[in-house]
Amino acid sequence: MEKHVFKVGDMNCNGCVASIRQGLEADKRVESIDIQLSKKQVTVAGDLTTEETAEIITNAGFHPEQSTEKKGFLGSLFSS
Repeated sequence: MEKHVFKVGDMNCNGCVASIRQGLEADKRVESIDIQLSKKQVTVAGDLTTEETAEIITNAGFHPEQSTEKKGFLGSLFSS
């Protein structure tokens, strides 16, 4: 299972969140979705590549940028 984190700068409201979530939930390879509107961040876990995940978000009408956030437990300790 891969985990992908994206910054989505043009995600501005709960309607945007719903559109992104709907697009991601339609793909059976997606196992979990965490969308934080305040951080403009989308985290997706599943059997998708980074490119496939970005394409789903793009198809929902947004412009994802892969985040440089560190992953895993140690990453969460050191991220700001």
